[in-house]
Amino acid sequence: MMKLNSNGLLRSQVYDHIRKLIQEGFFKPGSAVDIKQMSSELGVSRTPLREALLQLQFEGFLRLLPQRGIRINELSLDELHEIYEILGGLESRVLISVANRIGSVEIKKMRDINAQMADSFKNPDVTSFYDYNLKFHAVFLDLSTNNQLLRYAYSLKQRLYNFTKIDYGPNWKNQNIQEHLKFLDILEFGDAREAADFLRDVHWVFQYSDDFLAATQNPA
Repeated sequence: MMKLNSNGLLRSQVYDHIRKLIQEGFFKPGSAVDIKQMSSELGVSRTPLREALLQLQFEGFLRLLPQRGIRINELSLDELHEIYEILGGLESRVLISVANRIGSVEIKKMRDINAQMADSFKNPDVTSFYDYNLKFHAVFLDLSTNNQLLRYAYSLKQRLYNFTKIDYGPNWKNQNIQEHLKFLDILEFGDAREAADFLRDVHWVFQYSDDFLAATQNPA
């Protein structure tokens, strides 16, 4: 583990660094880490470290153990179901609130990004597919001025994609691409409420195929 070279490091900097370590697979889901050892290896005091860990625990990435340790959370099927349901509600609400700001430029941008998703379909590195997926939804999400909602939504998406690096399989990928196209067709027709209902009741409804289930139970 790389030692941070900074005095008086702020909680947010420690938080960002630990998130990156989890994202890059330095800390594996299900693994336990000693806080004292982490403090020593990172070269930071326990106060900003504990504050950062509390924030990560609140966001669901880890949990603090009774005896001065942490455990990196695994993403269960129940949690996936809950995250999908929450994101469906959040994104549909945002879409209604920003619908009058979505025009041909934004729709074309989403179509282009979805085409890039399709091009990255067979890439063994799932990162590019997930990145395009995030960018697709960000086109309309980032039109919102509700910063609290956006922070929560992006935190949940990081749990789904950035912090797992699980390949959910070709069926799941193809389903996302096709649902994006359907969503854009509805939106382009001018019915924002129907598009919002589609996001909530179809796109963010948790369904999984056999390859999706295999990936979540046997991550690489």
